[in-house]
Amino acid sequence: MAHAAVPTASKLSHYIPDLPPECKFCYTLSEPNAADNGAVSNSQNAPRETIVHYFWLCTRIQDFWQRVSCFLQGIREDTSVPVFKVDLHAVVMGFGAWARKIPNADVLHGLAVWEIFRTRAELSLDGKRLDGLAMFLRWKSTVIARILHDFYYSYSMIKAPHKFEKRWLAESNRWYHFDPGDDELDGKISFRNESQQVAGCLHHIIQYHQQSARDDDTNAPAAPVNPPNVA
Repeated sequence: MAHAAVPTASKLSHYIPDLPPECKFCYTLSEPNAADNGAVSNSQNAPRETIVHYFWLCTRIQDFWQRVSCFLQGIREDTSVPVFKVDLHAVVMGFGAWARKIPNADVLHGLAVWEIFRTRAELSLDGKRLDGLAMFLRWKSTVIARILHDFYYSYSMIKAPHKFEKRWLAESNRWYHFDPGDDELDGKISFRNESQQVAGCLHHIIQYHQQSARDDDTNAPAAPVNPPNVA
C-alpha cells in the first residue's frame, strides 16, 4: 500500500522497450462487419507508436483522459478553484497540483495510468479493443475497490484508521461519503451517482475477506458472505 509504488507514465515506460511500429488502437476495421468479429487490420493512416502517443495522443486514450477530467471536476467540493483538466504534464508527472482538491490524487492518477497499460496489454495478448468509455468505467470500478480495500485494511488488519482517513478522507468530495457509525465495525463507505448504489460496511467486508481466506485454504470455490457490491 506504499504510495511510492504507484505507477506513473515515466515508470511504466521502462517496461515497454519495444513499441509496435503503429498504434493498434488507431487501426481501422478491415471490413464493414469486422466490428462484429472483433477483427482489426493494419492501416496506412495509423500513427507511429511512441511513449507520448501510448499514454496521451491516441484518440481512445484522449477520450479516456477527458472522461477522467470530467469526473474529477464533478466530484470536487470547492467549485471556486480553476477547472480541473488532465493535460500531458499531469499524465507524466501526476495529479500533484490537485493534491489538495481531490482525495488521494496520486493513487487516482496511478490507477488511471495503469488502466492504459492494462488495456494496451489486453489488446496485444487477447485482441480486446476497449474504447475510452469502457476504460473509464473500469478505472472507476477499480478506484471503488481500492477504497473499500483500504477501508478494510486500515480498520481491521493493521488497526490504524488514521491511515485510511489521511488518504481518502483528508480532502472532501461529492462522490463518496464515510459514516463512522456507533463503533468502528458499523463504519460504512457509500458512493453516490453510480448505476447501482455501492456501499461497503466494514463488518461485511471483514466477512468477505474471512470467507475468501477459508475458501483459499480448502481450495473450494469462493462463496463470500455479503460481499461489497461494486458497480
